[in-house]
Amino acid sequence: MNSNTIRILIADQRDLFKQGLASLLSKVDLFEIVGLASDGKQVIELLPTLRPDLVVMDIVLPILDGLSTAKRVKELHPHTEILFLSESKNEDQMRQAFETGGRAYLLKDCDLEELIFAIKKAARGDFYLSGPASQDLVAEYVKPLLRSTRPGGLMTQRERELARLLADGYSTKEAAAVLNISPKTAETHRASIMKKLNAKNVTDIVKYCIRNHIIEP
Repeated sequence: MNSNTIRILIADQRDLFKQGLASLLSKVDLFEIVGLASDGKQVIELLPTLRPDLVVMDIVLPILDGLSTAKRVKELHPHTEILFLSESKNEDQMRQAFETGGRAYLLKDCDLEELIFAIKKAARGDFYLSGPASQDLVAEYVKPLLRSTRPGGLMTQRERELARLLADGYSTKEAAAVLNISPKTAETHRASIMKKLNAKNVTDIVKYCIRNHIIEP
């Protein structure tokens, strides 16, 4: 086996999709498909024996979702890289994908040539985003994001709920009443949201919520 061969594990809950993808990628020089998984739990179970260089997986997986799976992969096998496939380009999802250790994020409707290119980049530790402006996005968005990321950088469910209310025009005190939490707790959550989104004001929170379909424009 060529020492430059990229060992790939494919994870997707749809058998037809992952089997078709495996068939296409197996025809590419230097790609070796070492296994298929239907959920995040299977990915974790297969890691020790298959030792893939790269996991190509749907960001939406049963039992253990793609983001949680990525965290475990990087904890257990930090040298295994991750390429996420997604049905839609969602900024919040994309942000979390890179924060959890992903190297590439592509839409499922990308063409085969782009996927092959992204696999090669991700396997050698480079970042890749789907689309014609991907390299600009990597330079302007992904790398600064990762440099600024701290532990706990993802919004919690309660913070997302508060962000939605703030974006809908509620004051922090009013949002606290709706969520049945104290105003002081709401203020703490709001400060955390502002820090995690690098938001300067509520307008920035509104823009974030619109972009990620948390509220309707």
